Amino acid sequence: MNTRFGILGTGSIVGKYAQACRLLPGLELVAIASRDAARARAAAAKFEIPCAHAGYESLLADTGVDAVIIALHNGLHCEWTCRALAAGKHVLCEKPLACNAGEVAQMFAAAQTHHRWLMEAFMYRFHPQMPEILRRMRAGEIGRVLHINSHRMSQGREASNMRYQRDAGGGALLDIGCYCVSLAQAVTGAEPIRVQANAHFDPATGVDLTLTGMLVFPEDVTANFCCSFESEPSYGAEIVGTTGRILIPNPWMPPVWPSDFTIVRAGKSEIIRMTPPEVPAHILAPFALELTHFAECIRQDRAPVFPPGDNAECDSLGIARTLDSVIAAARFG
Repeated sequence: MNTRFGILGTGSIVGKYAQACRLLPGLELVAIASRDAARARAAAAKFEIPCAHAGYESLLADTGVDAVIIALHNGLHCEWTCRALAAGKHVLCEKPLACNAGEVAQMFAAAQTHHRWLMEAFMYRFHPQMPEILRRMRAGEIGRVLHINSHRMSQGREASNMRYQRDAGGGALLDIGCYCVSLAQAVTGAEPIRVQANAHFDPATGVDLTLTGMLVFPEDVTANFCCSFESEPSYGAEIVGTTGRILIPNPWMPPVWPSDFTIVRAGKSEIIRMTPPEVPAHILAPFALELTHFAECIRQDRAPVFPPGDNAECDSLGIARTLDSVIAAARFG
């Protein structure tokens, strides 16, 4: 039986989900909603989605939808996730799950109350390279982990973009820095015990345009990261251990198959080449694998996990708490 998804929002990410649903059997994107009926119809036609809804409430009332993808701006994630859960829909919500840890806790409480599953859409965790990196690291291939470096930078967002509006959950940390925090906590399996951060804030809007942070984890593991709306686009990550290091040139969205990462030990580099094991050789495979996992959780009534087996709810709550601490450190010291 196919799992039928509906999506709230008409942004560019809709195309990624629409194409991903066509990569594997058992997935259907059957409905899309916008507050603007014309925009909903236009998006439905563009992405070949059968049903367009004028208003989010209309989609939530659609009995032909099993699960809802929340692709709205960050400030609407909590409200519409909770409303979708109350309507009996399972929810896959775009990252960051919410604007703060209090909202995240509210969302998971709603999922428990209404006996539905909720997962944050960190699709990069489903790309085969990330489970393999974590497997090798946890097997001790680079010794004891000492440090994690990561960054994600971009530029050119127009000033009217919701990412520049503080009330809408804007700012570089929530929009792209959350990936770096997610990676650091996936590697360490813990939340930091101390954080430091500095940021350049937009004087007009108050959102962080560039932010650098340092996280200190148990057992003296540290992580540095930088995220920015003002930089030449760039991304990358490195995990440093006592006997080696792992270099990840494309941690968030490898551009093509096969994808590579490198393990360096004793001055010698070993390139690990990942090829798609279960899905077509397509850039959107991580989205397809993420949707497939969530659909299987719905059909089998089991809690979602992030590969290679981390509890998705605990991860999301921990990431939200860290994001709160980082932005507070940047604003107030």
